[in-house]
Amino acid sequence: MKLLTIADKPATIAITALISICALLLHMFETSTTTVTKAASPILTISLFLLGIGYIYSIRVRLENIALRNISKIFWEINQIYRTKLSELFNSSTATPLTRENIILASEEQTLKAVCQRIETIFRTLINRNCMVTIKLVTMEEGRYCAKTYVRSQDLSERDDNNTETYHVGSGKNTGFDIALSKRDDGLPPHFFSPDLSNCEQYLNERDDYLRFYRSTILVPISNNSRNDSTLSDVIGFLSVDTLSKNRLNNSNHLYMLSALSSQMYNFISLLRGKYIISANGSENE
Repeated sequence: MKLLTIADKPATIAITALISICALLLHMFETSTTTVTKAASPILTISLFLLGIGYIYSIRVRLENIALRNISKIFWEINQIYRTKLSELFNSSTATPLTRENIILASEEQTLKAVCQRIETIFRTLINRNCMVTIKLVTMEEGRYCAKTYVRSQDLSERDDNNTETYHVGSGKNTGFDIALSKRDDGLPPHFFSPDLSNCEQYLNERDDYLRFYRSTILVPISNNSRNDSTLSDVIGFLSVDTLSKNRLNNSNHLYMLSALSSQMYNFISLLRGKYIISANGSENE
């Protein structure tokens, strides 16, 4: 990964090209004069090494471009899922008014599960590794905020067999939730990210055997992030993607994709649960 990071720099590409040209010219000169210099072999070796890194980087970029082209259709599918469901529920000319909360929540769960399945496909395409997408909802229990698994991208997951269903939020027992909700000064969306949890000594999780299931994760809040004074009462839940493979997820384009998807979820859930209303002056409020 470090070599690919170095290869990503424009200066590295320019230096590699210059060394390659010099090595070629030196080779041509020695061939014509039948004179071998001591510098020839090291220069040629370095040139080939840097050229190899350049080729690896080129292949990586090409694969990423192919993956990005493939996932564009999936983002469209996600938008279609939301649009179709909202049209079905809110179109007064065709929809039957739903007054029973359990029916509304069942429709919400079905939609979010379908979306999670698409998000898993997106990240599996990007990182070329198996992964899991999970939504946890924040609830209040006995005066404390907790997060409970709502839907996953995979049904009947082994993760849910050990009765570890409730995780405390803001208690210091789950590092991911606490960091994802803390204010940031780096301009990045609120999140928790770790490329390798096995080397994260300060990480705490109420699931003791989490390394059996994932070693790298991105977790973002499903909340109204536009508020500077956002509190836990503004947080609907958390959206996460994780994988057993280390150093595959990143906190750049992967983070922004997941944050955009969580914003969609916030709006969808808020509409369905009546958090959004239209005030008398026409502005949206909660």
